[in-house]
This record gives sequence, structure tokens and C-alpha cells, in this order.
Amino acid sequence: TGLGLYISKKIIEAHGGKIWAENNKDGEGATFAFTLPLLS
Repeated sequence: TGLGLYISKKIIEAHGGKIWAENNKDGEGATFAFTLPLLS
């Protein structure tokens, strides 16, 4: 339903991170990646 991705996006953004999706080079599926800032 996409609800999990929506929730993940909100959590990651609340922690100052970013999430994105990229098509796989072979044309099948996608890769989801995210970054979070390091604690200092």
C-alpha cells in the first residue's frame, strides 16, 4: 500500500535525514536508500 514507505520517510525526515529511490540498472525493481546525520 505504500504506507510503510510513507512512515519510513516521516521518521527519517524527523531525524534530519533523506530517503530516495532509484531504478535498478537492469530495469528490474528499485533500490531505496537513506542517509541520517551523525551524532556529534
